[in-house]
Amino acid sequence: MIAALALAFSGGEDEGEPSGSSSPVPSVSSSAAASDLAKRVTLTPKDWGGTFVRDSPYQSTGLTWVVIDQDCKVTTESPVGALAALQRNAKEPGDTAFSYSAFIAYKEANSAKRGIARQREPLQRCPKMSDAGGKTQYDNVHEVAIPDLKGFDALVAEEGHISSSADGQKVDAEYTLLTGRKGQFVLQSFINRASGAQEQNRDDAVNALSLMLGRLKSS
Repeated sequence: MIAALALAFSGGEDEGEPSGSSSPVPSVSSSAAASDLAKRVTLTPKDWGGTFVRDSPYQSTGLTWVVIDQDCKVTTESPVGALAALQRNAKEPGDTAFSYSAFIAYKEANSAKRGIARQREPLQRCPKMSDAGGKTQYDNVHEVAIPDLKGFDALVAEEGHISSSADGQKVDAEYTLLTGRKGQFVLQSFINRASGAQEQNRDDAVNALSLMLGRLKSS
């Protein structure tokens, strides 16, 4: 399996600019309410397309997320001020695409601002990243502009290339990772495919994040 670059929420200052309307979203103050909202907002495989199925593991509710350290290595820490989180993983049969959507609810908007800022910060200094063991290798990591994705208070769009998988095998894949903040919530969509499909990756990730935002606003 090609490794997915997982969530990276925590620390820092919000550097994002408002990217759309100020439509109201629900407010939650308890872990139970946040968990219930996460279940409604986070995507299922069919939301990615009729060919997608559950990946394994399918679902994670842990409050320990992947971050990028000062050496551009993937590590984990707990997001400060989080109430609840959910990530669901999907793939296409034949392992032609891997995707996930994720949702995290913070106690307040300022914590969510710090979370999405931490998502952007490594993009300024880490064009190459790897896991702690050095097997999964990411290169050409960079921030991109997604002007058509509206409605978020802040948005970080990342793309890159995966040259080595978690088992150390050489691969040639491209990914798109989108992270949006709306109030106290951070939403994320990720998808990768073999190189040559980056435009499709971007379209799918944009559609996925837009769908999540629509569900959040209507909850």
